Amino acid sequence: MLKMKRGDVLLIVFLVLLGSAWLLLRQALESRETVDPATLRAEIKVDGESFRSVPLGGGEETIEIHSEYGHNTLKVFDGGIQMVYADCPKKISMQMGFISRPGETIICVPNRVYVEVVRSGTPSPEENGVDAYVR
Repeated sequence: MLKMKRGDVLLIVFLVLLGSAWLLLRQALESRETVDPATLRAEIKVDGESFRSVPLGGGEETIEIHSEYGHNTLKVFDGGIQMVYADCPKKISMQMGFISRPGETIICVPNRVYVEVVRSGTPSPEENGVDAYVR
């Protein structure tokens, strides 16, 4: 049986405190960042293929997605997007809530729907033509 020494306990406590401080600092910096909804769009993909790109700064809109995998409904409002209906069994994508910040995602795995909020000026890898860098 392993016996923990005083140094082991101090090292674990130090690493937990350091990780917690880093996460709190990161969250504080991200919450201070102001993002104009007019500069954001939602990239919607079905089965890995681009389905639609929707600006989040516009008015209210409902998007119906019918595919061979299932049916989903997205609603764009208040500078963000939310999954309001999914016919998948557990409906986890509906529980992901309202997203409105760059990098946030909604994923419906059974229906293969992926929604990500991105900045309008940021080119996607497909648009950029760069998939990877090799040295």
